[in-house]
Amino acid sequence: MNINKFLIFFIIAAIIIYSYSVAIAVEDVDTQTSIVSLTVPPSCRLSISSPNITKTLSQGGEIEAAFDAGYIDFSASTPILTVSANKGWDLSVKATNFTGPYSKSVADLKLKDASVSGHVTKGFNNFTPLALTDQGIASYTGPVKNESHPLQYRIILDWAKDIPGTYTATVTYTLSTNAS
Repeated sequence: MNINKFLIFFIIAAIIIYSYSVAIAVEDVDTQTSIVSLTVPPSCRLSISSPNITKTLSQGGEIEAAFDAGYIDFSASTPILTVSANKGWDLSVKATNFTGPYSKSVADLKLKDASVSGHVTKGFNNFTPLALTDQGIASYTGPVKNESHPLQYRIILDWAKDIPGTYTATVTYTLSTNAS
Protein backbone atom coordinates (compact mmCIF):
# COMPACT_ATOMS: atom_id res chain seq x y z
CA MET A 1 0.00 0.00 0.00
CA ASN A 2 1.25 3.33 -0.96
CA ILE A 3 1.90 6.04 1.70
CA ASN A 4 -0.53 8.49 0.07
CA LYS A 5 -3.26 5.86 0.01
CA PHE A 6 -2.47 4.97 3.64
CA LEU A 7 -2.56 8.66 4.63
CA ILE A 8 -5.88 9.15 2.83
CA PHE A 9 -7.28 6.01 4.47
CA PHE A 10 -6.04 7.20 7.91
CA ILE A 11 -7.57 10.68 7.45
CA ILE A 12 -10.92 9.20 6.36
CA ALA A 13 -10.90 6.79 9.34
CA ALA A 14 -10.09 9.65 11.73
CA ILE A 15 -12.92 11.76 10.31
CA ILE A 16 -15.37 8.87 10.69
CA ILE A 17 -14.28 8.19 14.30
CA TYR A 18 -14.41 11.91 15.18
CA SER A 19 -17.85 12.29 13.55
CA TYR A 20 -19.11 9.27 15.46
CA SER A 21 -17.83 10.68 18.79
CA VAL A 22 -19.38 14.09 18.03
CA ALA A 23 -22.68 12.43 17.14
CA ILE A 24 -22.60 10.49 20.38
CA ALA A 25 -21.78 13.67 22.40
CA VAL A 26 -24.68 15.58 20.83
CA GLU A 27 -27.13 12.87 21.87
CA ASP A 28 -26.05 13.08 25.53
CA VAL A 29 -28.30 15.67 27.29
CA ASP A 30 -28.81 16.11 31.02
CA THR A 31 -31.43 18.56 32.35
CA GLN A 32 -31.88 19.74 35.91
CA THR A 33 -34.38 22.23 37.37
CA SER A 34 -34.08 24.75 40.12
CA ILE A 35 -36.94 26.35 42.02
CA VAL A 36 -36.52 29.92 43.23
CA SER A 37 -38.82 31.00 46.03
CA LEU A 38 -39.18 34.32 47.86
CA THR A 39 -41.55 34.94 50.76
CA VAL A 40 -42.51 38.61 51.11
CA PRO A 41 -44.16 39.52 54.44
CA PRO A 42 -46.50 42.49 54.89
CA SER A 43 -44.39 45.62 55.13
CA CYS A 44 -44.91 49.36 55.51
CA ARG A 45 -42.83 52.51 55.96
CA LEU A 46 -43.88 55.88 57.37
CA SER A 47 -41.63 58.90 57.14
CA ILE A 48 -42.31 62.40 58.41
CA SER A 49 -40.78 65.65 57.24
CA SER A 50 -40.42 68.48 59.75
CA PRO A 51 -41.68 66.46 62.73
CA ASN A 52 -40.98 69.17 65.33
CA ILE A 53 -42.96 72.33 64.73
CA THR A 54 -42.82 75.49 66.81
CA LYS A 55 -44.81 78.67 66.42
CA THR A 56 -44.42 81.84 68.46
CA LEU A 57 -47.21 84.38 68.30
CA SER A 58 -46.09 87.96 67.85
CA GLN A 59 -47.43 90.55 70.25
CA GLY A 60 -49.84 92.97 68.72
CA GLY A 61 -52.05 92.24 65.75
CA GLU A 62 -51.18 88.55 65.20
CA ILE A 63 -51.89 87.37 68.74
CA GLU A 64 -55.03 89.50 69.06
CA ALA A 65 -56.38 88.25 65.72
CA ALA A 66 -55.66 84.62 66.71
CA PHE A 67 -57.42 84.94 70.08
CA ASP A 68 -60.35 86.77 68.48
CA ALA A 69 -60.65 84.03 65.83
CA GLY A 70 -60.36 81.39 68.55
CA TYR A 71 -57.45 79.52 66.93
CA ILE A 72 -54.06 79.75 65.26
CA ASP A 73 -53.21 77.76 62.13
CA PHE A 74 -49.72 76.42 61.60
CA SER A 75 -48.14 76.37 58.14
CA ALA A 76 -49.89 74.21 55.57
CA SER A 77 -48.09 71.02 54.53
CA THR A 78 -46.07 70.92 57.73
CA PRO A 79 -45.43 68.15 58.44
CA ILE A 80 -45.77 65.87 55.43
CA LEU A 81 -46.22 62.15 56.04
CA THR A 82 -45.05 59.74 53.33
CA VAL A 83 -46.69 56.31 53.27
CA SER A 84 -45.44 53.16 51.54
CA ALA A 85 -47.02 49.74 52.03
CA ASN A 86 -47.05 46.50 50.05
CA LYS A 87 -50.68 45.72 50.95
CA GLY A 88 -53.73 47.45 52.45
CA TRP A 89 -52.86 49.86 55.23
CA ASP A 90 -54.20 52.12 57.98
CA LEU A 91 -52.73 55.43 59.17
CA SER A 92 -53.71 56.65 62.62
CA VAL A 93 -52.87 59.51 64.98
CA LYS A 94 -53.04 60.20 68.69
CA ALA A 95 -51.70 62.99 70.88
CA THR A 96 -51.02 63.89 74.48
CA ASN A 97 -52.58 66.72 76.42
CA PHE A 98 -50.50 69.87 76.25
CA THR A 99 -47.97 70.53 78.96
CA GLY A 100 -47.45 74.16 79.91
CA PRO A 101 -48.75 76.74 82.33
CA TYR A 102 -51.90 74.62 82.60
CA SER A 103 -52.93 71.22 81.24
CA LYS A 104 -54.47 72.28 77.94
CA SER A 105 -56.73 69.59 76.46
CA VAL A 106 -55.59 67.43 73.55
CA ALA A 107 -58.91 68.36 71.88
CA ASP A 108 -57.53 71.90 71.48
CA LEU A 109 -55.11 70.46 68.90
CA LYS A 110 -56.72 69.88 65.52
CA LEU A 111 -55.33 68.20 62.43
CA LYS A 112 -56.19 68.35 58.74
CA ASP A 113 -54.87 66.00 56.02
CA ALA A 114 -54.80 67.85 52.67
CA SER A 115 -53.87 64.75 50.66
CA VAL A 116 -55.41 64.46 47.21
CA SER A 117 -55.07 60.66 47.25
CA GLY A 118 -58.70 60.04 48.21
CA HIS A 119 -57.60 57.74 51.05
CA VAL A 120 -58.27 60.27 53.83
CA THR A 121 -61.03 59.05 56.16
CA LYS A 122 -63.09 59.97 59.19
CA GLY A 123 -63.35 63.69 58.48
CA PHE A 124 -59.63 64.49 58.57
CA ASN A 125 -59.96 66.35 55.27
CA ASN A 126 -61.17 69.16 57.59
CA PHE A 127 -59.65 70.19 60.92
CA THR A 128 -60.52 67.41 63.40
CA PRO A 129 -59.75 67.44 67.15
CA LEU A 130 -57.11 64.93 68.19
CA ALA A 131 -57.60 62.46 71.05
CA LEU A 132 -55.52 60.51 73.55
CA THR A 133 -56.33 57.27 71.64
CA ASP A 134 -55.66 56.34 68.03
CA GLN A 135 -57.95 57.81 65.39
CA GLY A 136 -57.87 56.60 61.79
CA ILE A 137 -56.94 59.44 59.44
CA ALA A 138 -56.31 57.54 56.19
CA SER A 139 -56.52 54.01 54.85
CA TYR A 140 -56.49 52.06 51.62
CA THR A 141 -57.21 48.47 50.63
CA GLY A 142 -54.18 48.16 48.35
CA PRO A 143 -50.47 48.91 48.22
CA VAL A 144 -48.99 52.39 47.72
CA LYS A 145 -45.53 53.80 47.18
CA ASN A 146 -44.48 57.17 48.60
CA GLU A 147 -48.01 58.49 48.98
CA SER A 148 -47.87 62.02 50.36
CA HIS A 149 -50.08 63.27 53.21
CA PRO A 150 -49.52 66.99 53.75
CA LEU A 151 -50.85 67.89 57.19
CA GLN A 152 -51.70 71.09 58.99
CA TYR A 153 -52.17 71.78 62.70
CA ARG A 154 -54.60 74.21 64.32
CA ILE A 155 -54.58 75.07 68.03
CA ILE A 156 -57.71 76.40 69.71
CA LEU A 157 -57.12 79.58 71.75
CA ASP A 158 -59.13 81.04 74.61
CA TRP A 159 -58.49 84.51 76.09
CA ALA A 160 -59.56 83.29 79.54
CA LYS A 161 -57.52 80.03 79.66
CA ASP A 162 -54.38 80.34 77.52
CA ILE A 163 -52.11 82.27 79.83
CA PRO A 164 -48.58 83.20 78.65
CA GLY A 165 -46.15 80.31 78.34
CA THR A 166 -45.10 77.48 76.07
CA TYR A 167 -47.59 74.70 75.40
CA THR A 168 -46.28 71.39 74.05
CA ALA A 169 -48.09 68.23 72.91
CA THR A 170 -46.67 65.04 71.44
CA VAL A 171 -48.37 63.67 68.33
CA THR A 172 -47.83 60.01 67.40
CA TYR A 173 -48.56 58.70 63.90
CA THR A 174 -48.86 54.95 63.29
CA LEU A 175 -48.88 53.17 59.93
CA SER A 176 -49.84 49.48 59.89
CA THR A 177 -50.74 46.94 57.27
CA ASN A 178 -54.29 45.77 57.72
CA ALA A 179 -55.63 42.24 57.99
CA SER A 180 -57.54 42.30 54.70
